[in-house]
Amino acid sequence: MQSSSQQRLSQYFLFAAYFAFALTIFLFPFRWRIVIWERPFFPIYSDYTNFLLFASDVTFVYTLVFWACSLLLFPRKLKLGSIFMFASLVGLTFAAWVSVLGSVDRILSFYQSVRFILLFLFYLFIVNEIRPIDWVIVPVGAQILFQSVIVVLQVVFQRSLDLQVLGELSLAPHNIGVSVVVADGIRFLRGYGLSDHPNILGGCIAFGLALLLAVILYGNMRTRIVSSIVFLPCFLALVMTFSRSAWLSFFVAGCFLVACEAFARKWDSVKYAILIGILSVLVAAPFIKKNISFFQIRLNSGNVAQDDQMQERVFLLDAGNTVFVEHSTFGIGLGAAPLAMKLRFENFPLDFQPPHYAILVAAMETGVLGGIFYLLLLAIPFISFIVNWKSFSQTPVLMGVFVLLLAITVVGFFDYYTWSYSYGRAWHWLGWGLYSAAWEKAM
Repeated sequence: MQSSSQQRLSQYFLFAAYFAFALTIFLFPFRWRIVIWERPFFPIYSDYTNFLLFASDVTFVYTLVFWACSLLLFPRKLKLGSIFMFASLVGLTFAAWVSVLGSVDRILSFYQSVRFILLFLFYLFIVNEIRPIDWVIVPVGAQILFQSVIVVLQVVFQRSLDLQVLGELSLAPHNIGVSVVVADGIRFLRGYGLSDHPNILGGCIAFGLALLLAVILYGNMRTRIVSSIVFLPCFLALVMTFSRSAWLSFFVAGCFLVACEAFARKWDSVKYAILIGILSVLVAAPFIKKNISFFQIRLNSGNVAQDDQMQERVFLLDAGNTVFVEHSTFGIGLGAAPLAMKLRFENFPLDFQPPHYAILVAAMETGVLGGIFYLLLLAIPFISFIVNWKSFSQTPVLMGVFVLLLAITVVGFFDYYTWSYSYGRAWHWLGWGLYSAAWEKAM
């Protein structure tokens, strides 16, 4: 029998794990990193091939270490969550390791597969320990609010804020490689925050806003007011990233959530959502009106024939399909898509990068087996919702997590960072863990 001192020490370690977990969520978008091993493969972007340790990775590892200490001091039976999610994650992790065998960069795929093991443990920690949703909502709100303040200042001043010590890039509209919107010959800087790219930060803000909207609709009056105060400036920052995939992601998730409330005839929630929508438009309207030409450029870019970025994405999709067909059995190795593109295509008109379609990148890198398991992980929550929609509508936490996964899935149709980058993976495994825990509790 364990002594009371052991149990008490186990609780201390568990609280430390909670704190490290919350800090990990806060640090999701930060690009601050340590280069563990620099591996140049010119002209491939170095982040694709270097071994990197991000700020969130450090607290992520501390979360798992503190949790392991807690379990050693006070052993307890671990829950697996939804058996379908658990089995699919096991399958995806296995496929990642199998991909090492046929990888064009085995050491990189080995490193990325180790990270998949840690992500799997992260999933188990969430399923077993994260019960009060406040441990997720509070750091998510802090994350997007902190990044949003920086975005607004960057866009207003059209330059970086000299926060390089926190990982901020050197930003100015005239800098080569900086993401801008160009209209009438004027280059307009997009909001980066402390992330690697406006699309990545836009996705993080969209995911956070989807969760906050669920809190606004399902929470008590106090949480509604606090969440609304955080929501409005973050919505403005989302607009300032000029990320179309993030805009669409939040629009789809928000409309879906409000439509479900209307279908369930929860008119108080619908009215509050309408009020938040009106206030959000009022907050963003002055900025949009002042810079309408840049928004017209972004919104009119749906014409593939006239949009260079869209044409590049179509080209990358075709190239990715070719690589997948030729290496469909084991894949070209987890994390090795850019190098595989370089080795396969002698004359490549673009920078070597994965296709902007997460499902295709997953199948390219881990083969048919990994692609199937990844697709299952995306599909299981949607199938469950269709089959058990009444349970979802009566379980606010489950509904909120489902909307988060919906937002992440939408981004994955237009970008690859939800699969390839540590930021996107962290959000995805967080969503899967929260969903699995909420599903097990609801059922």
